[in-house]
Amino acid sequence: MIQRIISIGKRIVQPEMRLWRCIPLRVQEKILLILPLLAITIAAVLALFGNHQRANIQDNIQHQFQMVRGLNEVVISMVNAETGMRGYLLTKRDEFLKPYATASQKLPSAMSNLRSLSEAEPSYNPRLKKVHLLNQIQLLIDRQMADLSWQQQYVNSPNIPGTELYYHLAYAKRTMDEIRVNVNVMQIEEERLLTERVQDINAIRQRDYLAIILALFIGLGTRLIARYLINKDKAIGSG
Repeated sequence: MIQRIISIGKRIVQPEMRLWRCIPLRVQEKILLILPLLAITIAAVLALFGNHQRANIQDNIQHQFQMVRGLNEVVISMVNAETGMRGYLLTKRDEFLKPYATASQKLPSAMSNLRSLSEAEPSYNPRLKKVHLLNQIQLLIDRQMADLSWQQQYVNSPNIPGTELYYHLAYAKRTMDEIRVNVNVMQIEEERLLTERVQDINAIRQRDYLAIILALFIGLGTRLIARYLINKDKAIGSG
């Protein structure tokens, strides 16, 4: 079986060997020298390009982590503001307004940071989607904070009927639910992009490994071919 494989291999190689012998010796030497150098150069270029690609993707991944963290902070601030306002409505004690006041101070910068991260998204369609969802969230936050402000004024307005307060509490709950839904959509999108970019990094790494292996095989292959041809020429010359 092995002899048959060797025989088949010789039949395949012999035409190429006859063509190779037609090439001048100096040209053969140059080809055998250039091939491994070319393979190494291509592998090095791919490695450098791959490092550049990975660095860009890793920056985008860091932005995504920051997006998720920023979205969580926005939700937490809104929940604290709503909870604090309900405590104020029940107790009429000013210390319950601190979470609301803190949220009022933090939310503008938090949303501005999220908007900057969204606009830095390199992919066109995801960027548009992020900006659109952030606009929706911003609109809902503005509505929620305005309603919480009305609830704060309610404590000092005893003539306002309780039914109107109930309406505002129900409205605040629906608005908060909408905020959570939109934030959840954004977080799912960030998870999807994160998965894709991790896969991209793995694909780049596999490509670089393959290029290095191919360069190694080409270098060793040309070395073996050169040695074989030299021995072959010596054998012909001595014969």
